[in-house]
Amino acid sequence: MELINLSVDTREETGKGPARRLRRKGIIPGVVYGLGRETLHISVPQQDLDRVSVGATSANLLIDLEVPGAKRDESVAAIVKEVQRDPVSRRPLSVDFQWISLEEEIEVEVPVEVTGNAPGVDEDGGVVQQQFYAIPLTCLPTEIPERVVANIDGMHIGDALFVSDLPPIEGVTYVPEPDEAVLTIAAPISEEELEARIDEDLLESLVDLEVGEELAEAEELVPEGEEAEADVPEGTQVDVQEADEDEFDDLP
Repeated sequence: MELINLSVDTREETGKGPARRLRRKGIIPGVVYGLGRETLHISVPQQDLDRVSVGATSANLLIDLEVPGAKRDESVAAIVKEVQRDPVSRRPLSVDFQWISLEEEIEVEVPVEVTGNAPGVDEDGGVVQQQFYAIPLTCLPTEIPERVVANIDGMHIGDALFVSDLPPIEGVTYVPEPDEAVLTIAAPISEEELEARIDEDLLESLVDLEVGEELAEAEELVPEGEEAEADVPEGTQVDVQEADEDEFDDLP
């Protein structure tokens, strides 16, 4: 797998204020760590980060990370470990890179691509229900496949495709047990059931949007350095790690 070059800058200032100022300039704060090396505080232009963090297989891209003052090592690369995003706009707030050895196996998740024609779908109106949209596997970083193909040719309603049915790939070991189902062909659902599911998903989306807007409004009203508390409806569960931008500003 080819390495993608990415240049970053080091930064000395950390915390909420400096992080906000960087983001206003289109620069995303982050860190890079791993392999027993000292954690480095870095920053990267958002457009460059988008180049390596947007897309189904972006998490498995190998990055030739150029850090000022850091010694280059051809046996070492970096991967995007995590990108924290605003829950409403989805713009990046911070990024974690991790150093990895190109000579040691790692565990990654690779997208599952469904191919073929299943009579249970084409003739009987069934639907493909995936238990794994991405399959965890281990291999050398340079041998990470772009996708794993799940062929549903000949499958009928009630049939399942298991991990053991996935194509063998040289140098690759699937992490789940061989008898775990990757997908099944399920019977079609009625219009009433479909409408109920759509209504439920829409309600959840509206609640998430409302919570995100309230958090953003609260942050504008609170002076920098103080905690912002949104008036979240009772009973609503909020993923604070994702929704509260202030939390991301505290990242190293």
